[in-house]
Amino acid sequence: GQSHFRSVAEGCTSSCTGHTIAMLTMHAETWGDQIRAYEREKRYVVDAGFVSGQPLRLQPGMFQAQERTFDPVLGRYRDGQVESQQRHAEERERVAHLNRAKDIQILREQPFNILSQESKLDKLAPGKDPMRLGGHGTLGEKERTKEGKGNFPDTAVDYNILSNLPFKDQHWATKERRPRMKEKSPRIRKRPAFLCKDFDIVTNRYLDNHSEKLRQEKRVNLLEATEKHMKTNAFDPLVGKFVDPLVEERVKSIDDAREVEINMRGDAKFPPSYKGRETAAYGIVSHETYDRDMLRLYDTLEKERTGRFKNRYIVDHNFHAQDIKGDHINELRQLNRVAPERYEEQRRRGYDIIDGRGYGPGAKEKILHEAFPKPRLTPWEKATVGALGGNEGFMESPSLASPSRSVGSLKSTHEVKTLRPSQIVTSSSAPQLDAASVRSRASRASRGSSQRSQGCRSQRSAPAMPAMPPTPAPAAPVVPGAASGSAYSRPRDP
Repeated sequence: GQSHFRSVAEGCTSSCTGHTIAMLTMHAETWGDQIRAYEREKRYVVDAGFVSGQPLRLQPGMFQAQERTFDPVLGRYRDGQVESQQRHAEERERVAHLNRAKDIQILREQPFNILSQESKLDKLAPGKDPMRLGGHGTLGEKERTKEGKGNFPDTAVDYNILSNLPFKDQHWATKERRPRMKEKSPRIRKRPAFLCKDFDIVTNRYLDNHSEKLRQEKRVNLLEATEKHMKTNAFDPLVGKFVDPLVEERVKSIDDAREVEINMRGDAKFPPSYKGRETAAYGIVSHETYDRDMLRLYDTLEKERTGRFKNRYIVDHNFHAQDIKGDHINELRQLNRVAPERYEEQRRRGYDIIDGRGYGPGAKEKILHEAFPKPRLTPWEKATVGALGGNEGFMESPSLASPSRSVGSLKSTHEVKTLRPSQIVTSSSAPQLDAASVRSRASRASRGSSQRSQGCRSQRSAPAMPAMPPTPAPAAPVVPGAASGSAYSRPRDP
């Protein structure tokens, strides 16, 4: 179970990541790389400590026991068997090391003693020339040849040291086997300038082309002085510029390129949410515009945000207008639910029982205000109204209309100001009300209330008038087909 889990975890770690925790925790170049490295470290990487076995536990006294096995005073192990094994192992390693050293010495040096001329390989190949034995791996088994590999060159020069002739002209081998001569170019001989006698020290003139060489000498002196001056005074500390305009321009270009690189590296390390800030497109100190498209986008977003806030108050106003209209409708319904008989007794009495003044238009009379509830309709009036579809069967008497009727409160119900459609900002965040629909509803309500009030005044002020003749019924629709009708609707022939 534990070994299987360990193998699976190690395979998942090597296949999924291929990195160690130390490599993942290294500093990343960009902010995105840091986020991805953190996600990989937390999700996929398995620490080696989770899959490793239980570490070796040292029991108390183990170090002391190991220290007591060796005697530092005598320089040997206290156990005789361990001491014997250790001595045999050291002797075996010493002999093997000396043999390897001897083999390397024979291969790198001469196979014979240069003093006694005795062969170093006599025990391996007795009676044979050590210079003609095999090399590495075949020592003492295969004789060397004249073209054998591994021989060091006889000389370091490419000519005969006695006759000074090259090997291509004088050599013991045939022409096709002679070593190839490598052509070497001699060094350029330099003659000191003070040995060139082209100037007469007595006449102080050049021997030939005096004027031309004099101009050349002045120019050379000027160039040398300029070079020395530029080495020590290349930069002017007072002006803060280089003396050479080309060097100054080159240094400026290098500084600008370095600043651009620093800014680009810094921008690459910013999080994506911080790169779209408004100050990146506009300088708040210098008032310079860096990115017009980004500023235009910010202005558009600000206008939309302001429009959304403005839309809230428009919607609240329209809701308030609806509430006022609903309150007025409820008031009208409450007034219409009042029975009209409660006002008929005062009209039949003809005077006010409190002050005894009669009702009329005179100077000493009191004006009786019309009641708002309509008188109840008779069955005939209800039938007439239902046939004509409204209050068109009653005549209104303009003389009975009282100008003092308190209809101001009712009239105010239709004077609620609503916003025009052009003032409403369309937005998907809040529903809008159509101002035209509000005005149309208010106008319909005003027309209905005025008709009801006019009908009430006409019924209260005058007896019921005979109904108007009903409107004729509309003509029957035209049936498509022949005038004589179809074969099934025509009468039979006798």
